[in-house]
Amino acid sequence: MSNDDQRGDGGESEDFASMLDDYMTPRQSVAPGDKVKARIISIGKEYVFLDLGRRTEGMLDRAQVTSDGQLTVEVGQQIDVYVTAIREGTILCTSRVGASLDSEQPGDKEAALAALAQALDSQQPVEGVVKEAIKGGFSVHVLGQRAFCPISQIDRVYCEQPAEHVGRSYQFLVTQIRGNGRDVVVSRRRLLEQQAAQQAALMWDKLELDAVYDGTVTSLQKYGAFVDIGGVEGLLHVSELSYERVSDPSQVLQVGQQIRVSIKELDQRNRKIGLSLKALMEDPWLDALARLKADQVVRGRVVRIAQFGAFVELFKGVEGLLHISEMGGGQRLNSTRDAVREGQQVVVRVREIDAQRRRISLAIADEEALEQSTRPASADGLVASTSSGGGFGTFGDLFSEKLKK
Repeated sequence: MSNDDQRGDGGESEDFASMLDDYMTPRQSVAPGDKVKARIISIGKEYVFLDLGRRTEGMLDRAQVTSDGQLTVEVGQQIDVYVTAIREGTILCTSRVGASLDSEQPGDKEAALAALAQALDSQQPVEGVVKEAIKGGFSVHVLGQRAFCPISQIDRVYCEQPAEHVGRSYQFLVTQIRGNGRDVVVSRRRLLEQQAAQQAALMWDKLELDAVYDGTVTSLQKYGAFVDIGGVEGLLHVSELSYERVSDPSQVLQVGQQIRVSIKELDQRNRKIGLSLKALMEDPWLDALARLKADQVVRGRVVRIAQFGAFVELFKGVEGLLHISEMGGGQRLNSTRDAVREGQQVVVRVREIDAQRRRISLAIADEEALEQSTRPASADGLVASTSSGGGFGTFGDLFSEKLKK
């Protein structure tokens, strides 16, 4: 026997063994609602025939893979399909679990209900089209069946404009089937929350202290704002909004606003994030420390009054404390308000600068002292600063110019 004969016999034996193995292998078990990876084996006038696995074939409506009269698939291509029904050994499929199934065709209603039941058990998302807003929610068509989505379940936030959702196609989770399929309830919110939780878990692994992220303001509170930075929310405390004092976050932010923030605090264990806008701004203290010095006389504005004294804004973002003991010119005052009021312009002398603690202590001064400090330096060197020649001049000059901007 020749080598070719031997190879031929061997090839035939291998083919026979392969066919025998295929014949003896049990048919793949599928059920309505199952997602199956299928290979297209032929395309007819009405149906596309699929290989769903060993010795298992299915049928797909040709219209589902046709767009503008043109086929979107070809023989040999692999596609994902969902089993909608099994009729006398024939497996009917759809290219997606969604509103595309025509419930007017014989057997499709039972197939759709079977698929919806499977979707309920497996929590497999289904596609639906919001047809109209009705009392308490929306009428949604899913797999050709009418379903109800409560208004609270259409989105993660409160729905103020129901008409915005009408006509839109969304993914839903089936949450309830009652009355032999006459009462189907779906939820988009539950699916969105699941997706958000998955995104948040991924995001927490990437977060880093001092990293900068783009975020969206989701809500405003008296103590600050909550900002979504990609699936997770952090607190932007009112003290981190600006170097200037902000009493109400709504003065500088609004819900939905896009902002860039830095992570100031990160507590992975308790899932807490502290954010900062201030960290990304130019620090006015750096300028103040470079220009301001002890015994300098400047003009400022009283921004807050306390029992022990008044806080004076020397320029934007930098304040000094004028203690009550420094206000009376040697006389004892019963109240800070006996000497100054909020919004009042005052002349003060810088007594001390604590750079590490970011504190400036002030004492009351007068216009004569301010005028003297702005005169050009004399031969005896009694005057420290001048505003001529591009120099700093007085801190009051700088403050006044900043107010004009």
